[in-house]
Amino acid sequence: MAAVKVDTERKPGSQVVLSVEVDADQVSKSIDQAYSRLAPRVRIAGFRPGKAPRPMIEREIGWPALRQEALDLLLATAYNSALDEAGLDPIDVPRVEVQQFDRGQSMRFTATVSVKPEITLKEYKDIRVPRPRTEIGDVDVDEALERLRGRFAELHAVERPVQVGDFLTVDTHILKSGAVLIGESQTDAQLEVDRERLIPGLADGLIGQAIGESRDIRLALPADYPKKDLAGSDVVFRVTVKSVKERRLPALDDELARQVGRGETLAELRQEVHDELQEAAHQADEQRFENDVLKALDERMEAEIPEALIDREVNRRVRELELRLQEQGVKMERYLEYTNSSVDVMKAEQRPQAVQKVRLELALETVAEREGLTVSEAEIETAVANALAEDEQVSRRTRDLRTADPVRAYFRHQLLMRKTIDYLSTVASPESSDTMEPPAEAKELEHVGQSASGRERKTRGKKER
Repeated sequence: MAAVKVDTERKPGSQVVLSVEVDADQVSKSIDQAYSRLAPRVRIAGFRPGKAPRPMIEREIGWPALRQEALDLLLATAYNSALDEAGLDPIDVPRVEVQQFDRGQSMRFTATVSVKPEITLKEYKDIRVPRPRTEIGDVDVDEALERLRGRFAELHAVERPVQVGDFLTVDTHILKSGAVLIGESQTDAQLEVDRERLIPGLADGLIGQAIGESRDIRLALPADYPKKDLAGSDVVFRVTVKSVKERRLPALDDELARQVGRGETLAELRQEVHDELQEAAHQADEQRFENDVLKALDERMEAEIPEALIDREVNRRVRELELRLQEQGVKMERYLEYTNSSVDVMKAEQRPQAVQKVRLELALETVAEREGLTVSEAEIETAVANALAEDEQVSRRTRDLRTADPVRAYFRHQLLMRKTIDYLSTVASPESSDTMEPPAEAKELEHVGQSASGRERKTRGKKER
């Protein structure tokens, strides 16, 4: 490591400016090392490679190239030494400005880095949040059974005018200013007469239309219409109905239970649906409870969040979306075109959630440190093994992934967040009735709690009731 002199200056936004000086002897050594690396590449007539007098070789290399090589050799070492000297652990790539680097002189440079902010966290052991208890009733089960019947409904052709809920086969053309738009016609298109899914006004315009009839339906296309050049335009949909099918629901009886494979009788089906809804309600209650706890924790924290941490989280969210789209065979460019958006707009939309996530994790890390919460190597090994077992695509790389430092660091962090949330949940919901009302803004933390709990929650199984 290079011997350095370091002065530090703290700036707003959890930034630190390091002013670093390296003595002239080390600069000279780095120049010599650079010369040794570059000299063998120089060809001078009458001399073997690297054997010509040094002044001749240096003239061929040129001082700018030799200086840059020496600077590259010394700068990284000097920067790391400066970090050790200052006792800093940066969270981003430094912004370096070299102020002096020449023969016979010391090297001077500044490095501006972001560091984790100083956290002020008030007492959190007084957090009290009521734990919600949702009970599933007969009405909830009835609604779920109706949805289940809808999934097993059959379509039957009918000879009557169109009604709400029908499934149609149609030919369509879009007209604007009396002219049919090229590329906007469809033959044998399938659509459901659903006011919630169709362009506003189209479903109502179709109701009562007979098979074989053509209608011109005047519509105002919404502002978010996928075709940007048509968004917000007044157009005419020319629709010819070619067939009408109605959806017929299966009877609510024992046969439905056997058809869906969830029991032999309707009573058994109702019980299974009830249990499933109750478990889902329990999980939702737990999530709401955790969100309320985390909201209360967030209110007790003060910190100036570095932009570097926010940018990192925003970029992580964008990359995560891109990976999900790739799994579905959709390119990011196509997605942005369809949503009439851009990467910059997407990042701006993600920023509030990113800020909240970063704040939460800083608060949880502070609690974990204060309470001495840790994650063992055995816990990490189990979490990695469980994750790999769920993903068949990575089975061939299992050994590498098990030992990869980034993978283990990720699971260590996630497990520590989970363990800290569990600790706070225990603190916030003691057996006594001394509770406070949950904050009204608790929903803002829902996405944060989900990402912090994430995969670990799946391994818990059902709650004993």
